Amino acid sequence: MNRVVLVFFFLLFTSAAVQAETFRNSSAFTPLKQKIAQQQNVDAWQLALKLEADYLGDPDFDFLYGLAALKVQENERAVYAFERVVANKPNWLDAQYYLASAYYTMKNYHAAIEITQSMGEINNISEKLKVSALKLNSLAVIALEKQSLFVQHSVEANVGYDSNVNAGTSEDNVFLPFLNQDIILSDESKEISDSYLALGYQLKASKTLTQSSKLTFSGASKLHFFSNESDYNRFFLNTNLQYQKDFADVSGSVGVRAVPLWLDGEYYRTQYGATAGLNKALDKNWRVATDVFFGKTKNDINQLLSTKDTSLQASAQYITQRWRHLVSLAYSTEISEFDASQHNDRKTNAFNYMINYALDSNWLASLNISYQHQNYQHEHPFFFVKRVDKMWMFGTAIQYQDTERWSYRLSANLQDKDSNLALFSYQRADINLSARMSF
Repeated sequence: MNRVVLVFFFLLFTSAAVQAETFRNSSAFTPLKQKIAQQQNVDAWQLALKLEADYLGDPDFDFLYGLAALKVQENERAVYAFERVVANKPNWLDAQYYLASAYYTMKNYHAAIEITQSMGEINNISEKLKVSALKLNSLAVIALEKQSLFVQHSVEANVGYDSNVNAGTSEDNVFLPFLNQDIILSDESKEISDSYLALGYQLKASKTLTQSSKLTFSGASKLHFFSNESDYNRFFLNTNLQYQKDFADVSGSVGVRAVPLWLDGEYYRTQYGATAGLNKALDKNWRVATDVFFGKTKNDINQLLSTKDTSLQASAQYITQRWRHLVSLAYSTEISEFDASQHNDRKTNAFNYMINYALDSNWLASLNISYQHQNYQHEHPFFFVKRVDKMWMFGTAIQYQDTERWSYRLSANLQDKDSNLALFSYQRADINLSARMSF
């Protein structure tokens, strides 16, 4: 009998000792918490994975495990972790909020709305957490509305000045080997400056098909009126229809694009073709993408300028609360459909860097730097050499978001093009002020 009693008390003691060893009391609690607080996202997730066999089911561990999972886009595991926390500690409001956040990332907007709405009705919740919950609730409501059919319009008016409307040269004459003499250039071939008014319209629409797929359409148009040089008035459309699909680790899209252009009131040309792309979120801040295009440019005014077009672009962007950096590399080819104009065949390598900085909730500043290098594949019939163009482009803008509908933007864009053929070298500056209304 005494042995039975001793065994009972021994088992009771060891059970209590095991239960006393909670994750909060363990030596691993502080390191994991610090890694998450210091934004060491990958290291935090790796440590959480090492500890899950011993502590999964412990509310304190599940909470930190869920935070680490969210930061590396392991959204499904984050949902399971916070669901366990809320089941064990239903009054832990922070866990409820992060569970709603995890549901939102998984596009389970109904569940996110239900949780955040109930949190907004709690009296003893902190003001900061209540504001965050109501903000997430608003985002989830908007996202849910978009799932059926989302349509957004915007109209824009611009006034500006273009220092080189026709991309003309500053040279007065050029040497033409074809004739073995200098040719005096006409005024139409030299740079012309003018002020302008531009009116634009943009349409964005999306239709959710399933939880992981949707159709999107974007259309943009702009009409340019020049004060004096009406020959360069132009109107263009840019339309894009895509099917988008989310997979476990990557999102993909396929679609079609058409870009018609009218010049001086006449239909000039259309570029059209098929697009495909992949994009992947590496973590909360980094995203990479690649896009390809196969198509044609049909020139209605001069069929000899019709081309077969291909392009490949790879990009990476880094986003924080205030900053957005985007770097892209692109390669494209334009091959003439006629031998008589094969001197226009060209290959283009391009680099682009863009940075946006949110000064506050109303002001946004941006800077853009681009470089293009174009190699023409055949000798020019008049100059007897292969043309090589290099172009730098600089752009800067400041935007003020007055209300949800109205925004104003002041921008300046500079181009500096250098060519081994002086006729095609030029400088250009464009400054404009715009007002946009979205609805």
